[in-house]
Amino acid sequence: MINSLSCDLLIRIKNGSRAGRKTISAPLSKFSLDILQKLKQSGFIADFSADKDSRSISISMPRVTDIALISKPGCRQYCKSTSIPWGKTPSSLIIISTSTGLLSQKEAVAKKLGGELIAEIW
Repeated sequence: MINSLSCDLLIRIKNGSRAGRKTISAPLSKFSLDILQKLKQSGFIADFSADKDSRSISISMPRVTDIALISKPGCRQYCKSTSIPWGKTPSSLIIISTSTGLLSQKEAVAKKLGGELIAEIW
């Protein structure tokens, strides 16, 4: 049983990228689609497509070195806009769930919004 679809999605992307897979499939959810949109904007995946009939997502060409899950189902991590952490590398991405939707750490600092820290991708 999957407790968190977002954690499962990110771990599938990390494992598929390390294994050298060209495509990865994952269960469909609206939150997963929002995460994939941020990953596509940052260049960590080439493209994705959702199949509503089979309730799955197909992700192509993942380019992820590693993923660190910050919030987990049993321990949520929150931060203010003034204390948003920066990533391990300059090209890393921290995804934050705010009241206006998912934002990267740079977008959240620019809009002065805090929220739940989801994951760091580099």
